[in-house]
Amino acid sequence: MSNGRGIGVVGGARGTGGVDVSGRPRLRRVRPNWLGLVVGVLAFGAALTPSLLPRPWLFEGVVAGLGAALGYGVGTFLSWLVRALRARELSATVKLWAWRLLAVLGSVAAVCFLLLGVGWQNEVRTLVGMVDEGLTTPFSVAIVALPVGIGAVLVGGVLRRLTGWIRGRLGRFLPRRLSYVLSAVVVVLLVYFAVTGLLFRGFVRVMDTVYSGTNASTRDGIMAPTSATRSGSPTSAVAWETLGMQGRNFVARGPSTQQLSAFTGKTPGQPIRVYAGLDSAPTAQDRAALAVRELERTGGFDRGVLVVAGTTGTGWLEPQSMDSIEYEWNGDSAIAGIQYSYLPSWISTLVDVDRAREAGTALYDAVYAHWSALPSDHRPKLIAYGLSLGSYSMQSPFHDAADLSTRAQGAVFVGSPHFSQPWERIAGDREPASPQWRPVCQHGQVVRFAGIPDDYALPAGQWGPPRVAYLQHSNDPVVWWSPGLLVHEPDWLREPPGPGRTPTMRWYPVLTFLQVTVDQFVAVSVPQGQGHNYGTQMPAALAAAMQPPGWTRADTARLDAIIAQMPLE
Repeated sequence: MSNGRGIGVVGGARGTGGVDVSGRPRLRRVRPNWLGLVVGVLAFGAALTPSLLPRPWLFEGVVAGLGAALGYGVGTFLSWLVRALRARELSATVKLWAWRLLAVLGSVAAVCFLLLGVGWQNEVRTLVGMVDEGLTTPFSVAIVALPVGIGAVLVGGVLRRLTGWIRGRLGRFLPRRLSYVLSAVVVVLLVYFAVTGLLFRGFVRVMDTVYSGTNASTRDGIMAPTSATRSGSPTSAVAWETLGMQGRNFVARGPSTQQLSAFTGKTPGQPIRVYAGLDSAPTAQDRAALAVRELERTGGFDRGVLVVAGTTGTGWLEPQSMDSIEYEWNGDSAIAGIQYSYLPSWISTLVDVDRAREAGTALYDAVYAHWSALPSDHRPKLIAYGLSLGSYSMQSPFHDAADLSTRAQGAVFVGSPHFSQPWERIAGDREPASPQWRPVCQHGQVVRFAGIPDDYALPAGQWGPPRVAYLQHSNDPVVWWSPGLLVHEPDWLREPPGPGRTPTMRWYPVLTFLQVTVDQFVAVSVPQGQGHNYGTQMPAALAAAMQPPGWTRADTARLDAIIAQMPLE
């Protein structure tokens, strides 16, 4: 006979204990929750469904294990809810057959989901141009998913017991319902402060130590420039040692005048690259002022184009776009950037996002103030540029499309994170017939979005001047990740998919959030032109927005071949 709290189709986990005939305590035996296992298997399968990018087996196993644990928790809660409503207890025979059925069908379903998962991942791999996974992948995924799932369930059990213990103490002097609520709140707060306080701060301290050392290093083959057109040179006001690793990479590299001449067949200018690192000046405003002085010293305000570039978290300015600018303008160019962090972008997004906004605003405003004071017929074309967190940083000075068109003569923003403004504001005001992944705003008169460069021809009609170009792939998780994925299906998942995104991707509460979160860790590990890898698309996007004199589509094709050979960093 059941006591009403036993294990069954709607019953919860039960421990059996007590004492044996000798008076010694018996081992407590805990059986899992039946409904929790059912929902856990279904969530395990849902977690294996495809998302934006192919996931390696390790990440696939982590997502599947967390999905199964989440499903188990939901099922256990539903079981508790049914018991709380005083549902009629099932007979022992029904419970026995329910467990037997679950043992068979649950195991078969889990294996089928693992096999289907390989097919789903290969479907995405084909779309992005990667080779298929092997037949051993399901075993690898299962080996990872099992301990992850069990571990997550055990952690959940510990938190549940902690909640019960606190509730018992509060229940001595508070009403029952209030003690339930307060105990849950206390545990949530304890977890929050443990994760964001002790664990996260400790993690950041470790990363800070690691990457501060990296920032102080210099890569093999990188030498201080001798040209007066570079920061860090003997005539520069910015010392080479203060530039940081990525700043040193930036000013020491780039196409030579010989390479430019060979490409264009014309006499080139000497490209200007100015940069201020974290150690070059104490504040963002000071670094921005230093960059302006460097532009004045090098003659940057006398060039055909002046690009104000937002850096990523480490201070990186990607060579593919920087070199493209210099080839397209035959060296009649100046590029300015400043550093606000030395942590990778995914960490900087968590701890340095305010500094990214401050740096972008300080640099652009300082350059714009000097530029706008020049005679109108002696100004370079002023362009705002940024990739990823650098896109967020360099959009920060602008409020909306009107502000962009007033204070810039062109802009290129690539792979903008979801929290970027005015990206979010502009895309949110798109024309109803246009998809979220390639919105059309105000008939494309100033701002245009593209997944591939040919998209800039859409819609037909006048584009600028000025021209503001957003480049974003429909399968870039950096662009499409947001906390809203936890509870809300976005428009881009309801709409027909764009290039590179599988039509079989579906939205599941919480699970899709986990999938797209993990996708970000492999976002640049896919072939160029997919995910967050935009390398070979830079020449066409930059040419479309900046309109270098005499530039042709044939020139873009030739430059594409050069950029495609550059190693990814």
